[in-house]
Amino acid sequence: MQRYFATYDKNQNIVINNDDIFHIQKVMRMNVGDTFEINADGELKIAEITSNSPFSFKIIKEINENHELNGYVRLLYCLPKGEKTDLVIQKAVELGCSEIVLINSERSIAKITKENKEKKITRFNKIIKEASEQSKRSKLCKLKDVIDFKDIAKYPADFSLIAYENTEFTSLDLIKILPSLRDKTINIIVGAEGGISKKELEIAKSAGYKEISLGKRILRSETACIFILSILSLYLD
Repeated sequence: MQRYFATYDKNQNIVINNDDIFHIQKVMRMNVGDTFEINADGELKIAEITSNSPFSFKIIKEINENHELNGYVRLLYCLPKGEKTDLVIQKAVELGCSEIVLINSERSIAKITKENKEKKITRFNKIIKEASEQSKRSKLCKLKDVIDFKDIAKYPADFSLIAYENTEFTSLDLIKILPSLRDKTINIIVGAEGGISKKELEIAKSAGYKEISLGKRILRSETACIFILSILSLYLD
């Protein structure tokens, strides 16, 4: 059943945005009597269409389920080139990521500036919403900011990890710490195509980050994100 994210207005009425109403009527071609799922600020419900002109619905059932991880996973991703950011955001949401923070790093080829920041974040949040609906998330993943690497300390966590290919910390060491991450806030930094600079690594260490290896092979930045989030999802699900 199709799921849509909605909000409550000041009178506690559930409000579905116009884009979703268009999707219900023109893409899904739903008619009076058809049902769909609503996630209203984290509360899950089944709604039935009562009219298409004007569009209206009624709640017929409450749903008690939770599709979130047993922990809060925050991905801090150094901006890559091209459309890789879109892919990583989509897959991060599908894998249960709680929050995404984008980083303008030394080796980021593509930068997000003050001039295009708001427009980019709006588009990224549209990707998040669509991926959340498709993957039946109970909560929307957060993406509110684009920061410089020096500002990573603004996002504290119980465990802070940074993927770094030259570390002596092996993937076996990572497996050993995974059980202790349950119900905790976990930060994971993944670099852009050129990786993490030594200066940025020192900044991360000063902020309490621990280097981790993602295996013997060098991964593309987008692959590294999917890889580590998949492992965390496996242990925190």
